Amino acid sequence: MSPLERFPQEQTDAPSDSGALRLNLSGGGLCWRLPFCRAELHRALSAMLRAAGSGPAELDLVLVRDAGMADYNLRYMGCHGPTNVLSFPIDEQIAGPEDEDVPVQLGSLVFSVDTLHRETLLYGQDPEEHCLRLLAHGLGHLVGYDHGPEMDELCSEMLSAAEAWLTAQ
Repeated sequence: MSPLERFPQEQTDAPSDSGALRLNLSGGGLCWRLPFCRAELHRALSAMLRAAGSGPAELDLVLVRDAGMADYNLRYMGCHGPTNVLSFPIDEQIAGPEDEDVPVQLGSLVFSVDTLHRETLLYGQDPEEHCLRLLAHGLGHLVGYDHGPEMDELCSEMLSAAEAWLTAQ
């Protein structure tokens, strides 16, 4: 079962100033647990993808509680207990028209809102900054990076881009 088969999807309408991202949100009833509204979340993710050099893209974001994340973590990673974010990149892009305006399906991010809150309290971190850091980390995996200095640099660039975009609004 793919990560998205368990949750109904709702497509968020892209704000007109960030049309490069089509965001499919599952578990949207948990959005209130994030430090951003849906429009801010969309703008932040769009800014991060632009910083990563991505053109038009489609992304599935699944919001879960810790119990759901523990299930994903065990089923797909073989690890017990919840984690903060899991990335499920699409391994091979489906051949299609070579049109720069056609969004590329990046894959899915599964994000635990409970772990976000627990980590911000445990480590004394700002919820907005930590949320952006986790999203940047997950996106780094979706665009093809593994852990290491190159991914750290990319995540820093994506985080800076998202923070700049959000503070400009």
